[in-house]
Amino acid sequence: MRVFLGNVVKTLAILIVTISCFSNAGNPWNYGAGPDGHVHWGLVDPSYVTCDKGMQQSPIDINDETLGSFVTATVAPLAYDYSPIKDAVAHWNGHAVEVDWVSNDASHNSSITIRGKQYNLVQFHFHTPSEHRVYGKHADAELHMVHRSPEDGALAVVAVLLHARKPNMPFFQFLTDLDGKVARTQGRTTNANQPRPTDATSIDVNLRSVNLLPLIKAIGNFGPRWEYSGSLTTPPCSENVAWSVMQRSFPIGLQQLRAAVDLEGFNARETNVNSRIKPTNTKRTIIA
Repeated sequence: MRVFLGNVVKTLAILIVTISCFSNAGNPWNYGAGPDGHVHWGLVDPSYVTCDKGMQQSPIDINDETLGSFVTATVAPLAYDYSPIKDAVAHWNGHAVEVDWVSNDASHNSSITIRGKQYNLVQFHFHTPSEHRVYGKHADAELHMVHRSPEDGALAVVAVLLHARKPNMPFFQFLTDLDGKVARTQGRTTNANQPRPTDATSIDVNLRSVNLLPLIKAIGNFGPRWEYSGSLTTPPCSENVAWSVMQRSFPIGLQQLRAAVDLEGFNARETNVNSRIKPTNTKRTIIA
């Protein structure tokens, strides 16, 4: 496991006090320190009460306590059936950089199976820095691959921790493309740590094809991972989400990470003290 905190991530602390201006109208929550910030999500709207009162909230710190209580470390790969996704679109949704697609068929061409239940990939998005921690440490970013069951709408999220490196990765090229397009459209420079204008959500980058298979192979074919039942990390913070946090991280280019930070700012919910934790002497379990 390689978890890094580069200079890019350290600058996020500067942004947190101004994050409130990044929120879209109609989405009255954000990651700032004000009344709509993550500490107060449960008070922002009655439908968000689970953010404050929930007993199985995410993200979490994966450590001896959680591993000995409700987090399971496993090496057996998840069953998956993935294929390249056509006609995908990358955009900033007001809270995160997200990639989704219009075609109804595409979401059914990529799926995972957990305990005999199939979940179809519906979108993936980013958080900077990572939301989950491993023994107290953030990664530079975190990729969430969101899957939904066609049977009952239940959610399963695969989280991939990302570590920065100097060379860019072909898979993440759309991040710099989107950041550049937003900058040109809004008449500003890239990587300027400027708040995104509220109308930036209308700007997107079309992707001919998105192939997640090389990434999946690099992290062990959805193999070594930590599993637990948690929640959405954004309002309404609904619970009973099946989380799989990969133990092997994946590289993201430094320039690409900067583009994500430029677009998103700080968009990581703090780790939650979970009521399920019980005292334990379980030894540290990490698979590199």
